[in-house]
Amino acid sequence: MSKRSTLGLFVLFPCLALAQTTWNVNSGGSTSGGTLPYYAPQILVINVGDIVHWVNVSGTHSVNGSFTEFPANPEGFSSGQPANGGWTWDHTFTIPGLYHYHCTQQGHAATQNGTITVNDPSTGVAQLGEGDALIKVYPVPSSDVITVQAGATALRSAVVIGLNGERVLSVVLGNSDRSTIDIAALPAGNYFVMITDANGTVTTRPFSKR
Repeated sequence: MSKRSTLGLFVLFPCLALAQTTWNVNSGGSTSGGTLPYYAPQILVINVGDIVHWVNVSGTHSVNGSFTEFPANPEGFSSGQPANGGWTWDHTFTIPGLYHYHCTQQGHAATQNGTITVNDPSTGVAQLGEGDALIKVYPVPSSDVITVQAGATALRSAVVIGLNGERVLSVVLGNSDRSTIDIAALPAGNYFVMITDANGTVTTRPFSKR
């Protein structure tokens, strides 16, 4: 059922025996003025079997992570057509991997988009896309900043994840071919940085903070 190839070497996380958790995400905002369309939080790191519970707090919105919109998702999901009012929608994630989704109301996807990384605590792995082999992260190790060098496509965003699967830092890279990430405030240790390019392709690179 896989829509993409996966890394031969999986990203390893410590084995955690966690109960099912429900994660709340608010959707709101408008392109007609005031706060722009959004999901809050925009980035989640969860475990297999966890539930994401979306709550519409204002405006007309949807949740669309279908294969039509994001063919690289491990599985598709969608709340249906955009709707207003105080609707809620739940989805249980049963396949590990990285998921992208956005709102399909006209003009909303530019700011109203999100990612969900699903880890499998029973096996300690999260399968991530092969990504762009040309993307480089240096210097490694580093004590203050790391530089992310683009491959064939400009860079859009990056998420730094600890070995326990927790997101510790997220940055917008501004569609540049080279960006720096300030890691000075992170504790010394080993991390992964998940880099999304302008085409939505995700590349994962390990690095060390000293």
